Amino acid sequence: MKVKVTSKVAEALDKLEWDEWSKQFNLIGHCKNFSGNGKKVGNTFNEELSELNSIEPIVFAKILINGYEAVK
Repeated sequence: MKVKVTSKVAEALDKLEWDEWSKQFNLIGHCKNFSGNGKKVGNTFNEELSELNSIEPIVFAKILINGYEAVK
């Protein structure tokens, strides 16, 4: 089941590379910026992709595995 995201998040996700290596690299990098209890402690993505920084790691993983669709 695809994850529903805002149009701004979808625009940022569209700019990512989607090969298997890039998905793994982005997931690992994203998870490093959250503490063990899920608190965000840093930013993974630059200003152009900043909408992605607040996505919880488990949701980001679901997006990378199952895909996403923008909601209006």
